[in-house]
Amino acid sequence: MTSETARIDHLGVMRALVKVVELGTFSAAAREMHVSPSTLTRMISTLEKSLGTTLLHRTTHIVALTEAGQIYHARALSMIADLDDTLRVVSDLNLAPSGPLKLVSPVAFGRRFLAPLIAPFLQMYPGIQMDLRLTDNHNDMIVGGFDLDIHEGENHLENLVAYPICRNDSLLCATPDYLARNGSPATPAELSAHNCLIYLHPDSDPHWYFTKDDVEHSIFPKGNLQSDNSELLLEAVCGGLGIAEFEIWLVRDLLLSGELQIVLPEYRFVNSLTGNQIYMAYLPNRRYSTKVRVLRDFLEDRLKGIGELPPELLAMRRPAP
Repeated sequence: MTSETARIDHLGVMRALVKVVELGTFSAAAREMHVSPSTLTRMISTLEKSLGTTLLHRTTHIVALTEAGQIYHARALSMIADLDDTLRVVSDLNLAPSGPLKLVSPVAFGRRFLAPLIAPFLQMYPGIQMDLRLTDNHNDMIVGGFDLDIHEGENHLENLVAYPICRNDSLLCATPDYLARNGSPATPAELSAHNCLIYLHPDSDPHWYFTKDDVEHSIFPKGNLQSDNSELLLEAVCGGLGIAEFEIWLVRDLLLSGELQIVLPEYRFVNSLTGNQIYMAYLPNRRYSTKVRVLRDFLEDRLKGIGELPPELLAMRRPAP
């Protein structure tokens, strides 16, 4: 770093360049920043001289980023956002969490678990304005403007901070009546004789995968119903139509009541789409957000154990001696 570079107010010139690119001209950026156009021009020219490269192409009517300018601009946007978020978080440490909080969740999970928790959470933190979106297709958090993503499995977690909040194991289920009429399969291969109801998702694998004694098994399930809504499939299974795969949190109460039974209890169902955990995922610049922290703690406390079999059903999953 040269002595000239060290003397530059890099944060100030970053904000200046970002503002020039945003507004398109030096004069418009100067008016908004309450400086003269010549001062703004000098700031960026000094930076370019110290870096030994041109960041902006200037013409009479437009300002455009060079290749080096595009790199600098992208990094500047990220650094400014991180700094502004840090300043906001620190200044809010002694204040009650407040402001907008945009959350996205899978449909069935949101309806079953988040819907009953929204009112108590907002009563506890009345300064927060919640925006909850339900979808089974992954959203780009930046494009969608989301603060938090309740996320099943490990897919699409790159460049996000992922905090596990509960288990997310899956299994096959059917009603006792269906199994009495059609028999209980003893191996994955025997599922070919059964009506298997299929959950559809753009990223899902059409095969069903199982493990037992470290041996992997797979089948291609076939049946007369498929849907992109797990709650619809659950209604069909409860009506005795066939066998389907569900995450434990969706069928836990029905298993305890005896309305549903585990199919192939000695095998582990492996679902790469939904994985083994439900995560709260957020962008790195939300890491220290008070709103994110209080919601994470609130949900973690209330969702413990929902994706795990209760002790009275665990014995069914152990191989017989």
